[in-house]
Amino acid sequence: MQAIVKSLLLAGFLASCGTTTEESRYRDTEALERPPIVTSGPTKEQRIVDTSSIPKKKDRTGLGSDVYLSTPTQLTIKQPFDDAWNTLGRALKQSGIKITDHERDKGLYYVTRETADTSGFFAKASSFFSDDVAIYLLTIKPESEETTVTATLANASEQSSAAKDGTPQPSAEGPEDLLQLLFNMLRDKLEED
Repeated sequence: MQAIVKSLLLAGFLASCGTTTEESRYRDTEALERPPIVTSGPTKEQRIVDTSSIPKKKDRTGLGSDVYLSTPTQLTIKQPFDDAWNTLGRALKQSGIKITDHERDKGLYYVTRETADTSGFFAKASSFFSDDVAIYLLTIKPESEETTVTATLANASEQSSAAKDGTPQPSAEGPEDLLQLLFNMLRDKLEED
């Protein structure tokens, strides 16, 4: 019983300490000093607005409307020269067109494309033993923010050296076909490396 009386007295004493209105200043923390708030970033007056954006990765392949055929013999890529040079190189590799030589400072690609139909196994095997190729010259020229690509047959001396080996002369519509193939690759099928 003594334990119950002691606990009741202790509870009463504690309750009386908590209900005094005179000592309420210890409960009210409004008057206490607050520590200074230090910010390492810019203040409201110095806020920097970041308007840059991270380019989103395209969900589709190809350049889409960033490439178009100006004429049957001229292709236009909406990129500066350096980017267009790299993009065209990727397109040539992905389309299976062989780059035989290039001169970046002059903006020239020398490429070959088989003129024979190589869709079947025997056609591929026979084209391996024959030199039925045409040499084309792709000329890349910067024009402000765009770059133009024109295709022509390589000069007569290069074509005649190929003809001496028994290679038939390529048809005159070859450059247009080559540009159409490149256009389709660039617009629809070009993949990122």
